[in-house]
Amino acid sequence: MSIARQRAGKGRIEVVASVPKLRVVLGDIAEKFGISDIILTETGEIKAWARVLVNGRSQEFVGGLDLELHEGDTLALVYPYADNF
Repeated sequence: MSIARQRAGKGRIEVVASVPKLRVVLGDIAEKFGISDIILTETGEIKAWARVLVNGRSQEFVGGLDLELHEGDTLALVYPYADNF
């Protein structure tokens, strides 16, 4: 189980955004579920090791944090971890 899911206590949520920008929606989700410290930097950028997927594609390749989201878009917050080998 991912640390973000564990902290949030939910695997899926539905969001209705007043401002449909990825930056705003992601910030709202991170704050609401107490996961800002593992997903976002202090300046609101995505941490280097965290991944945010929009409709299965990395946000980096579909418009970044300024991407305008649309009804039905799916976000996935991926916080990679490493096992002991």
